[in-house]
Amino acid sequence: MPAVQPVGNQTTTNPITQASGNSALGKQDFLNLLVTQLRYQNPLDPVKDTDFVAQLAQFSSLEQLSSINTSLDNSTQLNYVLSQTIANTMATTLIGKEVTASGNQIAHDSDGSDTLRFNLSDNAASTEIKIYDDKGTLVRTISGESLDKGMNSVIWDGKDDTGSNVAAGNYTFAITAKDANGNDVTAETRRVGIVESVRYEDGQGYLIVDGQKISMSDIIEVNLPGSSSSHNNG
Repeated sequence: MPAVQPVGNQTTTNPITQASGNSALGKQDFLNLLVTQLRYQNPLDPVKDTDFVAQLAQFSSLEQLSSINTSLDNSTQLNYVLSQTIANTMATTLIGKEVTASGNQIAHDSDGSDTLRFNLSDNAASTEIKIYDDKGTLVRTISGESLDKGMNSVIWDGKDDTGSNVAAGNYTFAITAKDANGNDVTAETRRVGIVESVRYEDGQGYLIVDGQKISMSDIIEVNLPGSSSSHNNG
């Protein structure tokens, strides 16, 4: 009776060594490797039971990790949807309320003045406010006196540096402040106004104040109309 030749000595190409072009193995690739290993193992030296059980355990772990990853992805998406829904629902309750938000936008009317609000991190010996039009051109510089730490406001009469009234439109302002020793004082610009409505864009709610959008994430304080406090300076 002729001797049985081990399958492992044949020259047939082993599918295990064929690269798929993907450096990452998924659970299906792992299962294919196990099946291929059983088909092409050497009958005279089969895979030991302990090795095979260990490989099955690895496959089980891979399956569990894949399931956990899918669950986490679904949970993250659900949390995002829930947070957006809650934020949008809360936005509608702010209609008619006075909100304070971070920002430096000014919605200027041609025949009116505007209140520029900002928060100082410390007492300031001097301040300088620069107002720009929607093209970034400087139209007015207002030099101020000493101001106290906290919320402050300065009235802009709607005129440029030549004394002429500026056109109605959107403007922005920036402020620099220094203390008595000439050190910089942090000044954070603020927007204060009554929420007129809520606008939804791409599933996200925005508050409309003076015709301009304010993101919910920019809200710092919510008050009843007229109850916010600040130091007024002309």
